[in-house]
Amino acid sequence: MTEKIRLLVNMDIDCAQVRITAHGHLTSRSLDALYVVMRRANALMDGLALEVDVTSADVDPAALDALQLCSQSHHLPTLIDPQQCEVNVSVLSAADLAMAA
Repeated sequence: MTEKIRLLVNMDIDCAQVRITAHGHLTSRSLDALYVVMRRANALMDGLALEVDVTSADVDPAALDALQLCSQSHHLPTLIDPQQCEVNVSVLSAADLAMAA
């Protein structure tokens, strides 16, 4: 698996949904790139539902914890979003899939 993170963004503006799928290796260092994409997508319209799918990525535990914290707090880190706009984000991880099976 590559050390770089690759992101695929699928948008359904009519249903106000965005799915961001990560591939590669998601680390605490590469997480900022994902956050920036999340912030840009969230800025498209109020009430947008973001789903971050990391099931196809090799995710470091610290990076997954940080993403789940964003999901729970409904905010991105202050360095990424100084205005602290509300973010409606859900995270889909391999652990979630294993629990559902």
